[in-house]
Amino acid sequence: MESLDPATLRRFVFKVQFLPMTIVQARVTFVRLFGQIAPPTIDGIHPLTPGDFAVVARKAKVLEESMPESLVAMLASEVAAKPGISRVRIGFG
Repeated sequence: MESLDPATLRRFVFKVQFLPMTIVQARVTFVRLFGQIAPPTIDGIHPLTPGDFAVVARKAKVLEESMPESLVAMLASEVAAKPGISRVRIGFG
């Protein structure tokens, strides 16, 4: 939102800012989408969004991937591909 011109913002009736998921939200989403408990390494991936999970769920289906650590690695790759994200920490860094 900060990068939008104030004149542009005035033209929107509703201004909604979506924040990244919390650790709890990410863990719940992992269970809902993949049907298994998220490994602890998911806690080190930030900022995760529902869109990251949606992309990984589609990839996992095509690749027939269901191993939790592989799914977390795929989520980390999605986060790392975002503009402005320099490094994703996984584990006990």
